[in-house]
Amino acid sequence: MVNGKSNAAKRTQPKKDLGFGVFSNLPNYYLKQIYSRFDTYDNTIHAVAGEVEITTEKIGKALSLNHTGSIYDEKITPRELSGEDYDAYKFFQGKTQAALSSFIFNTKVDTEENKVLFKRAFLLYIQKCFLLPTSAPNVIPRALPTLFDLENTRNKNWAVHVHNFLLEEIEKAKKNNAKSVSGCCYALMVIYFHETHFGKNSRDAAA
Repeated sequence: MVNGKSNAAKRTQPKKDLGFGVFSNLPNYYLKQIYSRFDTYDNTIHAVAGEVEITTEKIGKALSLNHTGSIYDEKITPRELSGEDYDAYKFFQGKTQAALSSFIFNTKVDTEENKVLFKRAFLLYIQKCFLLPTSAPNVIPRALPTLFDLENTRNKNWAVHVHNFLLEEIEKAKKNNAKSVSGCCYALMVIYFHETHFGKNSRDAAA
């Protein structure tokens, strides 16, 4: 048991080092209560504290993500790729979160090639552990389109990327009566607690 705990601690450490450890302390009870009351048909959380509409713009503001611009493809066709894009796809396809974190912390960004590899690995890692989290150990296909067009990464509509996946996963979880749901439910929590505490049109800087 001692070794098991030690190994588990090592596996979760990269997430803490990158600043996402705080989310491990949020109670799953509140997450479940919020997503179970989230109606994907009208994009609204219907709760006792009030109704809170979830929009792509709100998700963008809650997570400091761009909510305008072109969107990422939901999937890619490998045979349509070539050159560096194809090599990147084959290299990162099926990578686990542990493999990505190891790659990130052990890659020296001393050359332009390594900088590009690091950026691609980090984009997948941040999706795997926070933006598009799932219970599967491997990177999901939905995250792979972010490997390409790196010069426009900041201009892409990341908020809709997160929002669409979340809607799909909540619908899937409700249909299967699942006990947990994939996707960034923390975005729902941030928006819900913000609006029920500060109000929908609050200009309070603390909000």
